[in-house]
Amino acid sequence: MKTQRYQLRISGLKEDEGQIKMATLRRVMDALLVTAERTTRLLATGAGSGGRGARPQWLNAAIDFTITGLKPGSTIFDIEAPRLGETAYEQFAKKDLWNKQPDLDETALDLVAQSINETQTDNPIGDYFDSSVLEAILMFRQAARASGVRYEMIPQGTAHGQFKLDDISCTYVKKRLNAIPAPRSFIVSGRLDEIKHDNGRFRLLVSEKSALFGRLDASLSVEALRPLWGKQTTVEGMVHFKSNGQPRLIEARRISGRLEKDVVFEEMPSIEAQKSHDLLQGQPKQVGAFDPIELAGAWPGDEPIEDLLAQLD
Repeated sequence: MKTQRYQLRISGLKEDEGQIKMATLRRVMDALLVTAERTTRLLATGAGSGGRGARPQWLNAAIDFTITGLKPGSTIFDIEAPRLGETAYEQFAKKDLWNKQPDLDETALDLVAQSINETQTDNPIGDYFDSSVLEAILMFRQAARASGVRYEMIPQGTAHGQFKLDDISCTYVKKRLNAIPAPRSFIVSGRLDEIKHDNGRFRLLVSEKSALFGRLDASLSVEALRPLWGKQTTVEGMVHFKSNGQPRLIEARRISGRLEKDVVFEEMPSIEAQKSHDLLQGQPKQVGAFDPIELAGAWPGDEPIEDLLAQLD
């Protein structure tokens, strides 16, 4: 299997260079694995949180990273990650449903880097993160149980997959999390032009230039979509929004043929999102000492990785 090599460098630990407490190491790797899982799932399905049933095998394969060595310096881990073209080909080969899809030569760690880097841009769209991904990124902040720790991912032989994460950037991540609009109930009408029968995903053409992606909630069967394909359809459900206020998808709890009165619902859901200059107004681009108490009980800490990941199903 083709893999991509990276170095994860951790600096600012209380231990001597080249040393790390086992509990800290476990929390760091938990943060990396959970962020990778949620970001990869987000790009493949439109939602970073778990879907129906058990975690798919392709996702297990995509985050099957290997630590190949430890090096002194800061504290440096050599990591190998499999390419998505070999672990998740069916999910990403066809660009038929979701707008943002990675290159097949990329890895789940490349997607982690893109999600972290996007949080640091002005007024990000939110293609590479949702609230579940941001929560996973913030696990890094608690991992070392100390302020001033810095994480750097450095890809070997490629420009993809690089990120830097420290107290300052985590402050921005937390603000992005607080600013994502909460899901809201909408009724939307349009033509059902694409269906994924294997997982209940669909695309609704609301106008010639606007498409709303969706998925059925657990109460609906995929068979509900079959007779509506290609027809004018009305969907009622919870719309999940991106960071910029654009709809990411609608989670349908009711779907039926369009009635004449449904013409009033032929428009895309919209919501006003906070802009970066409002979100970060009065906030200096640096932070002082971080008090771990503010996150006490908020993020996973001492759970085994198996238990932690099991909660995502």
